[in-house]
Amino acid sequence: MKNKLVALLCIAAMSVSMVACGTTEKKEEATTEEKQTIRLAAGDPMKEELINAIKGDFEDKGYTLEVSVIEDPVASNNGIMEGSLEANFIQHNAYMTNYNENNDGDLVAVGDAIYYPCMGIYSNKIEKLDDLQEGMKVGIPRDPTNRSRALRFLEAEGLIKLKEGVEEYSKLEIEENKLNLDLTELDSESIPTILDDLDAGLCYPIAMKEAGFDPESALAFDPPEIGKEYGIVIAVSAKNKDTQWAKDLQEAMSEEKANKVIIDYFGKSAVHVSEY
Repeated sequence: MKNKLVALLCIAAMSVSMVACGTTEKKEEATTEEKQTIRLAAGDPMKEELINAIKGDFEDKGYTLEVSVIEDPVASNNGIMEGSLEANFIQHNAYMTNYNENNDGDLVAVGDAIYYPCMGIYSNKIEKLDDLQEGMKVGIPRDPTNRSRALRFLEAEGLIKLKEGVEEYSKLEIEENKLNLDLTELDSESIPTILDDLDAGLCYPIAMKEAGFDPESALAFDPPEIGKEYGIVIAVSAKNKDTQWAKDLQEAMSEEKANKVIIDYFGKSAVHVSEY
């Protein structure tokens, strides 16, 4: 009788153990199945490389990160608004504000800019800014946000004077053009490819790099007090700004692994948030 009782107790214990194991396995399966997928669009291959550098760390927190490259910022922003993307990494706050105003958007930055690319003044004809002469042709970006940045940059270098109290500058706000420079508005991406037709051009280092030039070869870079305003942010819809995944993504992209990609790609022509 005693032996039968012991046997029954052993069988019961084994049954409980098996149920417990089964429950644990189910919990593990459920956790795996519940991993949240975040669809993130990078604005160019460099930004994709930066995201991939931190992808493992982000996914270790329980997410699946799907990365794509969408170089058209309007299409990328539309993707967030329409729900085919959770976030993008392509733009600065000024551009995003302009998009929201023109498209009834509600995009916001998750946090501080991850990095800011400096704007440079490049030339194949002169070696320093002091070599600029009367009436020389200088290419500046055509789009309103980057045109404004370029004009502020030229003012910081003492080449023009702008009207005070303006949020976004155009050539109409130039009060003084000391050398009567011919400021020609062009698509920003095309400036490196037609640099031989200009005396100088203002554009971003990534455009120079993609055109085969050294991005660090600028005659000058705009100062930090201007550059920081144009840092590249992680953009999401307003409803997702305070989600845990958005905070975790911001944190991962602010780490040193991301900074290493910036340094390797841009050298001194861009500054990561860890160095602000």
